[in-house]
Amino acid sequence: MKLAAALRMTALLLTFSLAGPALAEENTLKEGAREVGRAVGTAAREVGDGAKQVGKAVANAAKEVGEAAKEGAKEAKRAMQKDK
Repeated sequence: MKLAAALRMTALLLTFSLAGPALAEENTLKEGAREVGRAVGTAAREVGDGAKQVGKAVANAAKEVGEAAKEGAKEAKRAMQKDK
């Protein structure tokens, strides 16, 4: 939810910041739209790359937790067998 809101806010800010100079330089509307589109695409790609890195970190942490739980279960099983 926060990521989507951040993307929308980034797109809006980029649109305003890039559309003004584009129109002031008397670029055509099509060229201005193309520049804004590129900027928004770049920002979205950067946010996506950051989200990808976060996702990988979460996956690695989950894998470590799963491995620790597996080891704990093995130890519990060994302890139960030792008690018999």
